[in-house]
Amino acid sequence: MTQTSSKSGKTDDRTYPSAFYAAAGVGDMAYEQLRKLPELADKLRDKAAEFADQAAKADVPQWKAKANEYGAFATSKAAELTSKVDAAQIRDSIVAGTQTAAEKATKLYDALVARGEQAFTEQPATPGFEPKAEATSAHSAEAKTEAKAKPSEDAPPAAKPAAKKPPRAAK
Repeated sequence: MTQTSSKSGKTDDRTYPSAFYAAAGVGDMAYEQLRKLPELADKLRDKAAEFADQAAKADVPQWKAKANEYGAFATSKAAELTSKVDAAQIRDSIVAGTQTAAEKATKLYDALVARGEQAFTEQPATPGFEPKAEATSAHSAEAKTEAKAKPSEDAPPAAKPAAKKPPRAAK
């Protein structure tokens, strides 16, 4: 299967579409993070015990007074900043941020595809599983070999391989 890379516009010869490799890359990344989970849980358990000790020793009325003071300050600051809002500047900022996010998303997708290809090629092949393109060509080669071996008139003609759909255009 030939795919067009979103980054370079070049065609790549891949067995599966890039979305498959991106999904494999996400799975590999998730697996990597899950392996770190027990260590992180231990650290968080220790932190929680530490915070529980601090909370037991804390002076609650003092913290409430501080929270009320900061709340009043935040309310007055918000009222002051609301009067200084410039809609055009916000719109321009949103457009620029959207473009930046789109570029980052494209880079992330390409990185996931590369990671997925690497993770997929490093894994041992699943027994009995062959990619569709290889299975079709192997099946048609087998049928041709059988047809040559038995030139009998009672045998049905070898089935034609199904027509392949053209790949969808990359957006």
